[in-house]
Order: sequence, then C-alpha cells, then structure tokens
Amino acid sequence: MRRALLCLVFSALAMPACALAAQGTAVWVDASCKYFIVDLGGEFGFYHWIDGEPPREGDVLDGEVRSPGRVELVNTTSGGKNGVVAMAISPTMHSLIHSSPAECKRRWQK
Repeated sequence: MRRALLCLVFSALAMPACALAAQGTAVWVDASCKYFIVDLGGEFGFYHWIDGEPPREGDVLDGEVRSPGRVELVNTTSGGKNGVVAMAISPTMHSLIHSSPAECKRRWQK
C-alpha cells in the first residue's frame, strides 16, 4: 500500500523526460532489502534495485533518476549498471530511511 502511494505521488511530480537525466551519489545502501538513497544535490531519491550489483556508499550513479517506472542507472564509479525503480524523492534523507521497508536492517540502526 505504501509503495503504491509513493509511486502515485512520484508520478504526479514527474518532470518531462529531457529534464530527468542527472547524476547523484549513493549515500545510504541496504543490501539486506535492495534499497538505496542517492543525493541528487538539494534533494534525495529513494530507489529499489531490481538487478545488477548493489551500489556502494560514495558511488556516483548516472541516468534518469526522476523517471517513474523501471530505469537503468549507470554506476560511473564501478562501471556497472543497475535496473532500479524510483520510489520517492524527498528534501531530507532521514525521512526516506524511516520510510524504508521494515525488513531493511539499516533502517533500525542509529
């Protein structure tokens, strides 16, 4: 239910495709549940990765970071690619960490 609501909100805020491509730095990664957060410069994106190697904190990711649905991000640090779904955009990282699924082990760390 929460994912569907976040997707609806994100879709309503989506920008035209020409403005979606951007670069960001992974600042929070939880391999236990396949979610990560990217600093987009002034705001943060929350992503669920579907395939590819998990990014590491500090990795630079490039692609259509604000595009709804499944997209491919290129990890310019390691050279890999990730199929991801953008779940939410927020001005604060803290709110995204605490909105992550309960099975995310890092959610409960201080």
